[in-house]
Amino acid sequence: MTYETRQAYTELCAVLQYMPNEYVKKIPKKIIKLFQSERLENYEPNINKLNPLDKNYLSRTTMVLIAMLNYQYWCPNRKIKKDLYKIYLSNNDEYQKEIEEKYSWDNLLKNKKNINQIDNKEPKAEIIEYKESIFKEIINKIKSIFYR
Repeated sequence: MTYETRQAYTELCAVLQYMPNEYVKKIPKKIIKLFQSERLENYEPNINKLNPLDKNYLSRTTMVLIAMLNYQYWCPNRKIKKDLYKIYLSNNDEYQKEIEEKYSWDNLLKNKKNINQIDNKEPKAEIIEYKESIFKEIINKIKSIFYR
């Protein structure tokens, strides 16, 4: 498990402490035990319970976990769940488009051409002096003594 995931579990446990018991009881005990057993013991998240969640500087992974819990366990009815699903799909589509634009072949090739142009402007050629290791020199000296 990555450090980021364990950090998110720690933040999520802190958030769940401030939530009303009616929400925490809806989460299966196995999942809560997983969050508590895999969290970082030496990490103290800085959460102000007076601020809304989005103002507490929680990690993206923590926010995703909260969204998952909201969708899976806290949605009161199917209509709200369906609406949330549509919102999550549209967010995912936007994210996928951003990734496609950022890592498209055209953009990568443009960046490569720009890098090549920069490299071509300043060619660097250096002479590297070759030195044998000390052990190799000792072995060669011993060999030269025996071959005389």
